[in-house]
Amino acid sequence: MAFNYRRGGRHPGTRFGRFPRGRFSRQEVSSSVPPPINPLYPLRRIGSIDELMGLAIAMEREAADRYGQLAQAMRAQGEGDLAELFLRLAELERDHQNGLGRWADREGRVPSEPEISWRLPETFGDEGGLASLTPYRALGLAVANEERAFAFYTYLAALAEHPDIQRRAEALAREELNHLQTLRRMRRRAFHAQRGAQGGEREGLPRPRDSAHFAALVHGLETASAQVDEEASHRLHAEGDAEAAAVLMQVAMADRRRAGPQVDAASAPASPSVEAARRAGLLEPAALSTAGALQLSLRNAEEVAEFYLAVAERPLDEAMLGRAQHLAEEAVARLAVVRTLMTQREGKRP
Repeated sequence: MAFNYRRGGRHPGTRFGRFPRGRFSRQEVSSSVPPPINPLYPLRRIGSIDELMGLAIAMEREAADRYGQLAQAMRAQGEGDLAELFLRLAELERDHQNGLGRWADREGRVPSEPEISWRLPETFGDEGGLASLTPYRALGLAVANEERAFAFYTYLAALAEHPDIQRRAEALAREELNHLQTLRRMRRRAFHAQRGAQGGEREGLPRPRDSAHFAALVHGLETASAQVDEEASHRLHAEGDAEAAAVLMQVAMADRRRAGPQVDAASAPASPSVEAARRAGLLEPAALSTAGALQLSLRNAEEVAEFYLAVAERPLDEAMLGRAQHLAEEAVARLAVVRTLMTQREGKRP
């Protein structure tokens, strides 16, 4: 039976401030100047504006093509509303692609487009793979790749020297985050539709009762995130991967900055994954393998981002809305960094 994805109100628009420029120092993070929202992505240096333009155009073309495939797959399964959502997103990504192309033409640039591919299961291109793609899985693929696009544009905005490039990157990042909010909301509904009846609903975090409770929840989530990310960094360093270890240590330092002042521990739970790991004794030093520590870091980052996006959809007041949106932006950037580190690690395996 098809699930109605149109139910519910629209998500709030996302408001971006200006991104500060520069990169984290590997030695320290100044407490007086907040770091760029995501200075670590895509974890390789880009040499020119032409390369940036080419990469952005290639990302938008790939996204449009993949959304078209997802729309066809969902239409074949009778998921008409979800197919329409994917078609609308495909059209928006083509608009982005065409707009970037016109911008390059006005600037007199000829950007070379690299090969860009969504992170997909090996069977995605097979007829059987598309036919077996559930709504929840399709939305999961879209969410992961929207995270990557959002993180890329925030990286570009943070490092842009020209104000026009910065403004355009911020606008694109805002649109990608709006897509991400919509897709995550749809994925939650698909999860309830697919598994809720079988008792598969996951443990969640409480909704904030007021601003003080929200601050306590943020403190608990970010303090636990720092612990988890630091442990993953230590594991990577012990394996000799100093660069990846340094990246995750910077992420952990940013986690602690977001945590804010100490609050009552009883009102500051960690994410469900971290709480489960704590009960199992897996937060002790060296209790997890490197792969296990990275998996926990990823699951935690996913749950924290989900929480902030959910609060931003239904805030108690204007101040909570702004704070939750800002935290969601940084949480999605953190999630993209952890995913990228794991993908790079898998690519190094023989």
